[in-house]
Amino acid sequence: MKSRSLFWGIIGGLSGGTVLTLMGLLLYTSITTSNSHILDGTISSAGTATDQLSLNFSNLEEISDTTNLVGKSLELALFFETATFDQILELLNQTVSSFGNFHTWYIQEFLVKQLASMDPQATLDAIQSMRPTRHLNLISTLYSSWATQDPVEAIRSAARQARHMQPAVIRAIASTLPIPLSSDILQLADSLKIGGLLDEALAEVAAKQLMRSSPQAAFESIFSDNVDDVRQESLLSETIGTWMSEDDDEALTLLLNSFRDEYAKIGLFDARANRLFLNLLNQIVQEYPLEFWQLNLDNPSNLRDSLNDHILRVWASLDPQAAMEAISEIKGSEIFQESYRTVWTTRAEVEPTGALQAVRQVPQELRKTVIAYAVRSLARTERLEQALSTIVQMKELGENVGLAVRWLTNTWIEYDASAATDWLLETDSVNDTLRKNVLQEVLPALSLTEPLRAYRIAVEYGDPEAFDQRFTLENRVIESLAQTGDFERATALLQEVDESLLVTARSTIGLSLVSFGKIDEAIALGSELARSDQPQYFQNLAIIWFQLRPDELFENLAKLPTVESQQSVATTLLQDHLDYRAEMSQDEISVLENLVSETKSQ
Repeated sequence: MKSRSLFWGIIGGLSGGTVLTLMGLLLYTSITTSNSHILDGTISSAGTATDQLSLNFSNLEEISDTTNLVGKSLELALFFETATFDQILELLNQTVSSFGNFHTWYIQEFLVKQLASMDPQATLDAIQSMRPTRHLNLISTLYSSWATQDPVEAIRSAARQARHMQPAVIRAIASTLPIPLSSDILQLADSLKIGGLLDEALAEVAAKQLMRSSPQAAFESIFSDNVDDVRQESLLSETIGTWMSEDDDEALTLLLNSFRDEYAKIGLFDARANRLFLNLLNQIVQEYPLEFWQLNLDNPSNLRDSLNDHILRVWASLDPQAAMEAISEIKGSEIFQESYRTVWTTRAEVEPTGALQAVRQVPQELRKTVIAYAVRSLARTERLEQALSTIVQMKELGENVGLAVRWLTNTWIEYDASAATDWLLETDSVNDTLRKNVLQEVLPALSLTEPLRAYRIAVEYGDPEAFDQRFTLENRVIESLAQTGDFERATALLQEVDESLLVTARSTIGLSLVSFGKIDEAIALGSELARSDQPQYFQNLAIIWFQLRPDELFENLAKLPTVESQQSVATTLLQDHLDYRAEMSQDEISVLENLVSETKSQ
């Protein structure tokens, strides 16, 4: 965990100027307000101001220029000198019921600040019933004011807010509190389980302060704080946007290098961080595709090739022709072929019709892939008839459509597995070998709506001599249904199962029963098998049962229908290469060892 002290150095040094500016503005407002008693004869006392405001404050939509807005603010400042909480609250209620515009919102925030200075809890209660958009804005104003008076109570109240509201109110508090925060405040936030949100808010304040003078420093600070970087994606996006607005070659080079430095630090299998960086790269490339592509190639690193692929995908999705012209300049280089493939496949995704019309320009070895991308894109964008006719046309032209058929059906079964199956069984565009292979993906999906039909087609097109019965097409149909929890229809299919596949089929259903916690049903299903088949059934369940529900396995071991079944489970779990003993108590190990020893003594 990185130290919170990073925030204090960043924020403390930058906040002083802001505070002084605000103090000056407040002093000016105070002077102007006092002088208005003398300068404006129509507002000579607080009572007069009260009368005027209470008469006609609901017509705020008529405030259309800054002069009127400042005038209203001055009237309010006079009014506040003698007004009660309830009187100010009445004005707020008038503005809420009036037409909403910037000027209305300005006055509302002005009123909320005054109310919060008098009774923050009552103010909170009053604005809770407002429409969500205003509630969210005004509650932030409230907590900013509250924190200047009583930061402890403001934080305690923030912790009681609904989870979706906490980030906004804690951000408001963090932007107001004096820096550095006291250890008492930090400990309080941790004790209320909002310490992480407070850290995140402080990081945001620090980064936004730095952003004004150095987007690069802000970018780097986000990665050096103790907040999960993925949670700060919007902040990183804003920082990058500011950085790119500088619009000079040196700034762009620094941005690319900083981006690559941070990208290089993420773990190989950190999917969340990878997604974050790809989202940010997308933002960068959309603004300056050519510049970032060239900078990446001109600055070799271990990440050059992978970044090149990502950059070209974004670029080609925006302007495939420009991307294609650019990569023609690197023809003959070590990355040309992969770049060429990336641009063509991306083009096929974003403009499939154009890609198909030009597909004969593509080298033979790449055509089947481009055709597949285009066909899948057509199917995904509800141009199914065009996708089907494309397969027929490409087949007649002698092109390889096998991959296109696979991708088409995989997309089609997501919304109409029955129609996809009908077409696959009837079309002349695929040979029997391809048809059987594609049915491996189609029939499990069909089983969810037409299980009996799916199973019977599986029997017809499956491979009964598969080396492992668990992976036969018939069993995959049963497995697909059981994994959804539809055990009634899954067990109904057992009537169709050949005797030679029965133990495997029941085991497949039994595994899903265990995963759903239906232990008694799983035991009952195995008990219906012939006594000689029961040990194999429970042995098939043993490993998954132990991995998912070890306590329930030992609780129910004695319920298995035969001693032989119990022994088969024990023998399986005690195998040395599985090393499950380390996860068991000594009593559990003894139970299994005693069962195994009974087998050896017989």
